[in-house]
Amino acid sequence: MSTANPTSAGADYDRFCGGVKSLCQIDLTQYRRAQMERRLRTFARRTGHDDLDSYLGMLRNDAVARADFLDHMTINVSELFRNPERFEELERQYIPELLAGSSGRGLRVWSAGCSYGAEPYSLAVLLKEAGPRLAHELVATDIDQTILARAREGVFSEQDLANVSPARRSKFFTALPEGAWQANQELRTAVRFSQLDLLKDPYPKTRDLILCRNVVIYFNDDAKERIYERFFEALRPGGVLFIGSTERVNDSGRLGWERPGTFFYRRP
Repeated sequence: MSTANPTSAGADYDRFCGGVKSLCQIDLTQYRRAQMERRLRTFARRTGHDDLDSYLGMLRNDAVARADFLDHMTINVSELFRNPERFEELERQYIPELLAGSSGRGLRVWSAGCSYGAEPYSLAVLLKEAGPRLAHELVATDIDQTILARAREGVFSEQDLANVSPARRSKFFTALPEGAWQANQELRTAVRFSQLDLLKDPYPKTRDLILCRNVVIYFNDDAKERIYERFFEALRPGGVLFIGSTERVNDSGRLGWERPGTFFYRRP
């Protein structure tokens, strides 16, 4: 068992952050330190490492361990139509409003931090139902290439589809062995998946709708503000940001946001 004192423990976290930034291009200093450090030390111990220096050494030399680390970092927990009452609000109010202001073109939508695809495929269903003949542009991004590969397959468990109605299952999903379901070809081709780091990469522009739910909550306040400012710039005037049920945009009025709903923000 490690006997490192708090000072040296803090130093190994700093070294770990520097090593991960060089190795994986992830800047851990943008996350809440206490929360992230506690989480990383717990995960390192599960992999047999009592300090972050030895864990970093393993990450440098083991590609499988790096993949496991990235999967752990991205917190890939989701389901289709997660918080269904919020998606009903999106379907009933915001998508019709956005379509009314789109001059007959399809909506330009971005799912930021899409994980294994539950959110963008939920959006694809809503867009096909609301404007089946329109050329919607649905972009889904995540920092984790491994999870993006899974998202492109569009395969989900029975639990993932708990909020999907029988009619939607029949129309948009195909039953697979052992209780799995796959989004059909029409739905899979409706989503364009790509890698994107919210802290440093360029954002898609002139979006009508951005969803970023249960992602920004893990960043520190400075990083959150920069991300929300960049979301604001990425939306067209009148565009809408949809965030998670445990999140809020701090000082949203100063940043320029209107707030038409509890978990929805609009660029005027």
